[in-house]
Amino acid sequence: MTETVPVAAISALDPIASSESTFPSAAIAASSDGLAAQPANFVNFLEQTVRSADAKVGEADRLVQKFAVDENSVPIHQVAIALEQARLSVELMVQVRARALEAYRDLMNMQV
Repeated sequence: MTETVPVAAISALDPIASSESTFPSAAIAASSDGLAAQPANFVNFLEQTVRSADAKVGEADRLVQKFAVDENSVPIHQVAIALEQARLSVELMVQVRARALEAYRDLMNMQV
């Protein structure tokens, strides 16, 4: 049998408060009608994420160059870890871009 949960227990969960603690820059601000979001926060979040991915790629490139000049200056495992982190960051950004474009195309194809 399934357990019945009262409506008051469900409404006590606040998804906005939990998402604000996880993603403070992606918090939604309520306007007079309660529907408008702050696009600047989302833009800042994306910008920060892109800069972070770019920094990881730059760090990996710096370690590869340092290793190529002097093999004893940087351990190979640090180079491999930095390269993998950079690859994953770029792959994540490509996936986010693809999902955002897919959502945009879906919205544009909706009939009004």
